[in-house]
Amino acid sequence: MGNFGGHALPGSFFLVFSMWWTYHIFCRYYRSLVKGGLPFKGAVTYPCTCLCGRLKTWEVEGAVLIFFTTVGFTLEIITAFKDGKFTYYGNGQHATMFFFFGLSGVIDILVHHRFPLPKNIEYVTMTLAFLIEGLLFKFHLHGRDEMDVLLHTLLLYAVFGTLLCCLLEMKFRQSAMVSLARTFFVALQGSWFWQIGFVLYNPFEGHGDWDHDNHDQMMVITMMFAWHIAAILLLMLAVGGVIGWAFFRKTDQTSYDPMNLQLIKRHANGQTVINLHDTDSEIDFEEFSQTRESLIP
Repeated sequence: MGNFGGHALPGSFFLVFSMWWTYHIFCRYYRSLVKGGLPFKGAVTYPCTCLCGRLKTWEVEGAVLIFFTTVGFTLEIITAFKDGKFTYYGNGQHATMFFFFGLSGVIDILVHHRFPLPKNIEYVTMTLAFLIEGLLFKFHLHGRDEMDVLLHTLLLYAVFGTLLCCLLEMKFRQSAMVSLARTFFVALQGSWFWQIGFVLYNPFEGHGDWDHDNHDQMMVITMMFAWHIAAILLLMLAVGGVIGWAFFRKTDQTSYDPMNLQLIKRHANGQTVINLHDTDSEIDFEEFSQTRESLIP
């Protein structure tokens, strides 16, 4: 949708998911630093531990992704028609973007329930979604004024940064830095979508209107993009700092061992130590936390 809401919706979508990922990535990272802890392993989705009972077995993140994208897809299609004809092709591009992110959510659910799919298919579909987003926005700018083109070009930098990090994370899933980099670029997309909405479709008419032909104001736009980068970086560091403080405040400091190279898994015949490099082992984090508490003296 060529209005403020059409940019606020995907912006909110990216910001919510990026903050969710940031929280869980830092939690996994700090757990990996505890003696006898599970080594870090990145993921496309993370479990919602606040649920209880059988709800914990649901792939909530995938379901929320499908819900967001279905709403976005529906609104884009409905508002694309004028006098019974599909007139606004920009809406069609937005709807296509939502479709591929929805497809990624479906794959996430199938992987969670262990359907026989190829390894890392969830990373492939997520990468494809960002690739389609970048492709669509690259050719979304024909006939636009200079400021509009500049705003969406800066968005493209964030999109392709996300795309690159998705590919790297698929290869280096043991790197918390790569996972956080992917999250950073997704958050940058979200905040910049909101910024585009305020610049091009200011909901507060007459307040802060932009002159789209003013070169000085376009220079301000590029500075604002840098400010968004700094703000997101500081926000993520603050979230990580708070989580780290809370985590180690509750953890026996004698159990901290950053050089730990063991991974523990409970079997029916007792406990077994598995080498860190056995990264394909699937272990439930909540179950492991309970096991770890019984192991730490």
